[in-house]
Amino acid sequence: MDPAGFNRLTMMNSSNLLFLLSITVYFPVIAGLVRLRRIKKGGYQPFFILMLLAGFFELVNPFVLVVLRMHNIVVVTVYMLFEWLLIAWQFREWGLLRNRKKLYTFLVALPCLVWLVERVVFWELDHFMPYFQVLYCFLVVIFSVNTINFMITHDYRRLFKNPTFLICIAFIIYFVYTILFNWAYQTSLNGRTDTTTFIIMLHGYVNALTNITFAIALLCIPPPQKFTLK
Repeated sequence: MDPAGFNRLTMMNSSNLLFLLSITVYFPVIAGLVRLRRIKKGGYQPFFILMLLAGFFELVNPFVLVVLRMHNIVVVTVYMLFEWLLIAWQFREWGLLRNRKKLYTFLVALPCLVWLVERVVFWELDHFMPYFQVLYCFLVVIFSVNTINFMITHDYRRLFKNPTFLICIAFIIYFVYTILFNWAYQTSLNGRTDTTTFIIMLHGYVNALTNITFAIALLCIPPPQKFTLK
């Protein structure tokens, strides 16, 4: 086989693999629909809305890129803002900083302010808002670690079947990787290295692992407890 033909085949296989990895975003959507009644009563509505939003944006992206032939940066940056707000809402549902409303409001509003400054003041077509992204990813990791620590301290039984624990673990993996990805992307603008290329290449796999974990977490949501009087 000629080198050109080999390159075309390699690109085709890579595209097919990326497509298969990307459609894992619908796994938690399907799992959420299966457990819809439990989601409503279990306090996981913000997270499920996030999954629906992720699935919607996965449909919108090809339309923007292929049909409209526009840069998808607006779609991505708007999604990131909604992602942060929905995740912050979900942690609120889990009881994070429930007795410290001012601190919670400040922590939620700070990334939004950074988003506004980066998007409006420092607008560039290829600017993926690294400061906002790193800030909110860092906060999600901190929130997740705090929630896990609380769970270990107060209810350590069957953690790996606890949907909140699984979601927080997935958050930590995904958002720590996103911080590394952001660094690798910014560094690669001045020339790629083996390290940055490897980190960027992992994106689809990390995303798929996260989506699968989310789906398992939603399937693990227990039925509402029935109280009986004896």
